[in-house]
Amino acid sequence: MLLPLQLFLAAGWLRAGVEKVIDPAWWRGDTLLGFLDDQRDHMLPFFRWFSDTAVAPIPAVVAFIVAEMQLAIAICLLSNRYVRPALWSAIVLNVTFTLAGAVNPSAFYIVMQVTLLLALSRPVSLTIALRRAALWCIVGATMVPFVRAIDPASVIDDPAAMLSFVAVLAAAGTLAPHRRALTELALGRIEQIGYVVNRPLRHSQMQIDDQ
Repeated sequence: MLLPLQLFLAAGWLRAGVEKVIDPAWWRGDTLLGFLDDQRDHMLPFFRWFSDTAVAPIPAVVAFIVAEMQLAIAICLLSNRYVRPALWSAIVLNVTFTLAGAVNPSAFYIVMQVTLLLALSRPVSLTIALRRAALWCIVGATMVPFVRAIDPASVIDDPAAMLSFVAVLAAAGTLAPHRRALTELALGRIEQIGYVVNRPLRHSQMQIDDQ
């Protein structure tokens, strides 16, 4: 059922990789530097520092790595081999692009790739699922201080807001297979709270009955 989604992602990464392979300016690093210059005002502050210190000095090397990663991801998804490592690599690239301010379509690609990863993941215990969901929530929380827009018209272009939202979706997807156990756990907690709250009332009623 998720095959169309996997093929769509493969086609997207293949298009992106081929686009760079046939662009001589990309191999020189000129296209990458131009992209970073255009996105500078939209980057998150810490990524701006990363861009200046780690990417700008070696643009040709970074350009080569990005192009090769995109082609490798596409090949893995098309051949259905090493799909999980390919999806994680794709998420890393899309998160990087989003931190650079290129939210669309990277944020939507992240959602699709997380969906595939969750579908391919092996069943885990509720404890492990809760830990993974908590990790996703922590990742999302680290982005909250950098949110610059909350109005519906602009939030779609805010990298921090979109990454926070995607992290919440990933946490929810991680817990989805355990929804019945979580419901039972929540009901059990509610019963325990109700018992503690009503205990003084029951104690008073017992005293009245004894009298």
